[in-house]
Amino acid sequence: MNDLVTENPGDGLIPRVVAKRLDVERYLRAVGARHRRLITLTIITAAIATLLTASAAFGGKPFADWLTATFNLSTPSWRILCGVAAVCSLTAAVATQLQTSRNYTEHIARAQKAKASLEILEVAIAFDHLNRHEATSEYLKIIETTSFIEPVAAVPTWPATPPASS
Repeated sequence: MNDLVTENPGDGLIPRVVAKRLDVERYLRAVGARHRRLITLTIITAAIATLLTASAAFGGKPFADWLTATFNLSTPSWRILCGVAAVCSLTAAVATQLQTSRNYTEHIARAQKAKASLEILEVAIAFDHLNRHEATSEYLKIIETTSFIEPVAAVPTWPATPPASS
């Protein structure tokens, strides 16, 4: 039988799969945290903007006069409330746009799917469930779907000596 068939299909490929999985996990940690911070920022600043404008709207002139007198403001308090509300609203809009333009939701979903696929591929290679050609094809498909992830982990090179042929 040909040495290529009996040779372990994971030679050189498992380290690459592991390195790619580490890159995907690093990406998910970094981008997931960034995405959560932007969502939190959007929710909090939008809520503050709503609270500030609602207090001025529902409280009316008596509330604005009370705030101005209480804090001894030189400017009418409704102007300060509206100014801070505008800044909060702008912050929420920018945070929302950053999330949308950077496509975090889709990229996180694709990365999670790729992570699962890499774990499955690693097990399949380790237990000789796939031959070298099948494993390499699956790995290349995963690489294609994760092209948006910059590699950080050192990717090992293929074996220095090609497999011996009979």
